[in-house]
Amino acid sequence: MADMQIERHYEVRSLDFRDFWDICGHFHHAHPKLPDVRYSVEGIHDTIAEKETDTGEILRRLQAEPDGILYYQAELTDVVAGAWQRAVLTYRPRPMEGAQVGLHLESPGMNKLRLHQFEEVLIEQYGLQQDEPDVIEFGRPCEILAAVLDMRGFSSFCEQPNIESPYICGLMFSFYKMAVRGFNRYPAEMVKFTGDGLVAVWETTHEDRDMAIQSCLNGVVPLDGQWQEVRNLPQFSHGAPESIGIGISFGLGSALPHTTDYIGRPINVAARLCNACPGGEVLVDKSVPNLDPQYPKQDSSVHVKSFGRYYVWRLQGD
Repeated sequence: MADMQIERHYEVRSLDFRDFWDICGHFHHAHPKLPDVRYSVEGIHDTIAEKETDTGEILRRLQAEPDGILYYQAELTDVVAGAWQRAVLTYRPRPMEGAQVGLHLESPGMNKLRLHQFEEVLIEQYGLQQDEPDVIEFGRPCEILAAVLDMRGFSSFCEQPNIESPYICGLMFSFYKMAVRGFNRYPAEMVKFTGDGLVAVWETTHEDRDMAIQSCLNGVVPLDGQWQEVRNLPQFSHGAPESIGIGISFGLGSALPHTTDYIGRPINVAARLCNACPGGEVLVDKSVPNLDPQYPKQDSSVHVKSFGRYYVWRLQGD
């Protein structure tokens, strides 16, 4: 599995320095590319050790510290790469402003399997509790603008026997980068890749509603024309899906707690309008206010699953 940048917090309590030293040893075994280890210990009234390599000296100083500890910290570095390769483990036995009680890890490029093995040590030897209590949190109501984009005929195109997965990935990557670039002037809060398309959601208020709508239209209206240029690139000599369909809607939705994701009727409507949209066009729900007159629109309607006859503005792509 590929390496990944990680940041984890573990609900481990009641560690002394010997325990912390042992945990650092297990982490070093899991991440041997960081050989230089230095320890810092902060007492309630004074600094006990700062980037110290002699653990015996730290233990001696701790015996003379009667008032308790704010934190233990270990900094592991690659002495060749310097600060660019650096992991930090910090244990806090008591609450501090802006920091949780427990063991905190920040590390670059750690293999997934080795991280799992390190965490198994925490579970088995130090009572790490991974089971979290069930907590119910409701979504945060908000106003959203949703755009759903889809490459027409993508599935049937991919089923052709001469089309291999690396080629498909190239098409998908080109489509995604092209679409996201169109929203750069006023980026969406969420852009979710769906394989043959994407979903973009702006969370808006009365202050930036028009700006978000303008950014959305500026990005999607020229998109099919840009896609035709991509299809003609020499790298895509085996062909590509012919066109792009787009649906846009606006209204009330909800932000999911602790994520950058959104749900709500505007996203559902935009997805259904996208499905009903002919390639090369944009279907805009009439709930979307203040469309810029620079984009000529045609009064129209489409049949939308679960909604029946739905009245929209039909925009032609550039």
